Amino acid sequence: MEVSEVAARLVRRYLPVLLLVTVIPMIAVGALVFLQPRTYTSQARLVVVPTLPRTQAEAAAAVSQADAIATSRDVIVEALDKAKVERDPDVVVEIVKVTGLGSSALADLSYSDNDPAAAQKITAALAAAVSAQLNAVRPGLSDVLKVVDDELTALATERSTLQAQPKDPAIDVRLNAYDRLMADLRTTRDRLAASSGSAAGASTVVGNATLPEEPDSRGMPARLGLAALLGLALGLIVVGLNETFRPAVSGTFRVGRLLDVPVLGRVSTEPGAQANLGRRIRLAARRADATTVALVRVTGAALPPELVDRVEAATLRPQAVAHRVAMPNVNGEKPIVGQGWAATRQADDEIKAITVLHRTEEPTRPSYLRRVCALDELDPSVESDQIGLVLLAGDNTRISSIEQVRDLVAASGWPLLGVVGDGTARKGRK
Repeated sequence: MEVSEVAARLVRRYLPVLLLVTVIPMIAVGALVFLQPRTYTSQARLVVVPTLPRTQAEAAAAVSQADAIATSRDVIVEALDKAKVERDPDVVVEIVKVTGLGSSALADLSYSDNDPAAAQKITAALAAAVSAQLNAVRPGLSDVLKVVDDELTALATERSTLQAQPKDPAIDVRLNAYDRLMADLRTTRDRLAASSGSAAGASTVVGNATLPEEPDSRGMPARLGLAALLGLALGLIVVGLNETFRPAVSGTFRVGRLLDVPVLGRVSTEPGAQANLGRRIRLAARRADATTVALVRVTGAALPPELVDRVEAATLRPQAVAHRVAMPNVNGEKPIVGQGWAATRQADDEIKAITVLHRTEEPTRPSYLRRVCALDELDPSVESDQIGLVLLAGDNTRISSIEQVRDLVAASGWPLLGVVGDGTARKGRK
């Protein structure tokens, strides 16, 4: 199947459906977004770790810890009490966001609310609460220092007891071991004490909560585009299923190509198009030696009498030509006048270069073609005559209907003269 045929079928047969399934979701999503209340987002920036993270994973872990604290229900309840704003903590949990800033030690805490002032108050209270909790959950260095001090005291007591004993080489070795162990513990204690001093107050708010002046963007274009794409995808799925179980072709040209017959024209109210249609039907009938043309719709539906009359008039009773211009008379000879035509001159002694021919009589009906009618109008007594079929097809025709036409041609033995476009036909339906 050609790409052009697929495109033509989609446009001619399914364009209203595709437009409908695309526009309806866009309208629904647009109305839903428009009816939602506007929100305002306030942001605060805080330090989440005392030192610069060495890796991206370390920074992400620190931000995750801050996010876990910020979305803790107890922390949120405490922050709401300090901000003196009545909000449902369970709802606030879903709105609060903590976002890291690359591999830095900073993070942004944001909260959205319908009231910009409330958003600022809650964000400020949450930032302070998260910073306090981060400092509180730092390793308990004071407890560790106390354990080290106790260990040093115990070692010093044991060393004093050992030193009071009589001099002995084994005792000297043990005293040296005690000295080394106590020196290592003192070094560790000094390092922990320095860390404790640097970590005190490590997490702090470095950017106060902002008062939002503009409401948050609703993202209307993106949402409408997504709704349109989803609706179009659903429509294409429906179209694909319909084409799988009920295949069809678009246009009379493709119907003629499948049946291997020419396209004779299209039923129209325009005189020129009707005359062209009648001329082609007469030529096709003459080639097939048909004396009767039977019109049949590809769907098998009945033909309106006015449509049959229009085709019959264009075929058997074409409009008479009022006059025409003959070929230029170069040598001054008398123009050759065909049967049914007479020549006129403006003066007897003057030879005109152009001679106008006037119609002198109505055209005679072609002797080889006597009747154009619908297939239902054929009398059984004339079914043995030379009959040719002319197929009327709409813009969309099902393959099953084309197969029925093939069966009709095979059963009757009548030649199929061609296909005629019928804009009044229901698109491929019975």
